[in-house]
Amino acid sequence: MFLCELAFLCDISSYLDALNLQLQGRGRIITDMYAAVRAFKTKLCLWENQMLQGNPCHFPCCQSIKAQISTAVFPCAQFAEKLSVLKLAQKCKFELLSNPFAVDVENAPTNIQMELIELQCNDTLKSKYDAVGAAQFPRFIPDTMPQLRTQAAQMPSMFSSTYLCEQLFSSMKMTKTTHRRRLTDEHLRSILRISSAQSLSQDIDELASKKRWQPPPTAFYRIWQYAQQASQPQTTCNHASPGPPHPASSPLGSSVTSQPDS
Repeated sequence: MFLCELAFLCDISSYLDALNLQLQGRGRIITDMYAAVRAFKTKLCLWENQMLQGNPCHFPCCQSIKAQISTAVFPCAQFAEKLSVLKLAQKCKFELLSNPFAVDVENAPTNIQMELIELQCNDTLKSKYDAVGAAQFPRFIPDTMPQLRTQAAQMPSMFSSTYLCEQLFSSMKMTKTTHRRRLTDEHLRSILRISSAQSLSQDIDELASKKRWQPPPTAFYRIWQYAQQASQPQTTCNHASPGPPHPASSPLGSSVTSQPDS
């Protein structure tokens, strides 16, 4: 009996772990979270019905244990009851903005029924929804549909999970330590704003165009010149050493005159 329960625990924990990973990460809105939870609820209903029939086909550990023991001993009914406990009974209205073109108008709130009909009959907005998706579509709802715009603004502002909050506090804890006590609130606010940004990419060309080139300090500039000269190849001369300079080339050549022999 213990091995059967352990096998069931391993299988259901793997599915719960996969669901937990789906609910994490950046760029996830609450409608995406609800879709993942709703899919998991549907899977629970399927698993419950299959367990009642004695068919744990989606539970590999349970299948291996069932093959080793008698079918009558394997507690399929008990596991089906545990699966029914996991099912959530929460009802939500997230379908309205997860796919507004598939919502039944009669079941929608009365204050948005007229605008919802106009939205579903607009082929341009339907094409825009297919192109950008549910997360970006609320930006393209026209001003002539104020009720839908209000509903669309409320959904993305809801925290779908505590992932971003936990990540922000972890980043703040690593930034402000006992060794960095001189950080002010303004510094900490700027650091956290950059670290918690959903998407941030640097534009090096634009930043460089706003800066003017400044010559380096004298000492570093001389070191740089010396390094440049040292990196250049040295040329050597193999001819004989030159003799004394020609009188014409001497600085005194113009004042020295030759005397005739006596």
